[in-house]
Amino acid sequence: MQNLVAIEAVSKRYGAVQALHNVSLHICAGERVAFVGANGSGKSTLLRALVGLVRVQGRVLLAGVDVAKAPQIALRQVAYMPQVAPPLEVPVAELTKTILMLRGVPPQRAEVIARQLGVDWDQVKNKPLRDLSGGTKQKILAALALASEAPLLVCDEPTANLDTAAREVFFELVRQRPAGSALVLCSHRRDEVAQLVDRVVELSEGVLLRDGPAGEVLAAASSALWAATAGVQP
Repeated sequence: MQNLVAIEAVSKRYGAVQALHNVSLHICAGERVAFVGANGSGKSTLLRALVGLVRVQGRVLLAGVDVAKAPQIALRQVAYMPQVAPPLEVPVAELTKTILMLRGVPPQRAEVIARQLGVDWDQVKNKPLRDLSGGTKQKILAALALASEAPLLVCDEPTANLDTAAREVFFELVRQRPAGSALVLCSHRRDEVAQLVDRVVELSEGVLLRDGPAGEVLAAASSALWAATAGVQP
């Protein structure tokens, strides 16, 4: 299968903290992968390196294009759903139109998905994104990411602020993505990982600890991992 993502000997240091140490992995078209680990494991740093938000030693390639050298080309492959919405003053409808028109996607597609997730579009479309509740912001971010036709969907804790009904809709919409598209997910929710991915990459103190089929890695991962990160028993 074609490599869509190539992470090659990636390291990242923040002062005295080694966030990532010589991490290498490949993700093929069609794969659905979760990065998991305790707080400070490096999973969020690795995810952000993937979408060009942090500079690293080593290389991150998307469809063969170096994210650091040609981000404007490499990141065309990516739809990104961050955990925290930027505090933008732009109205939701204008934001949606701008982002999706740049990708050549009809803005109405995001509106349809937002409504599926439980957003009252008529009520929020003229409001600045920053004025919405946390849950509604996350639904808008999900709608924007899912509406894109980018072959790689990257999500950082995508259902952290979603209500139960919206989470189930999100799971189903991800399952409906084309078979050749890929998903990379950073999550501390075991049920989310189990439902959405077929491969799990576990990091510990910046080092790749396990990488394999979701069932095997989830079974091998310490129960303390989920209790520490999710605050609940696995």
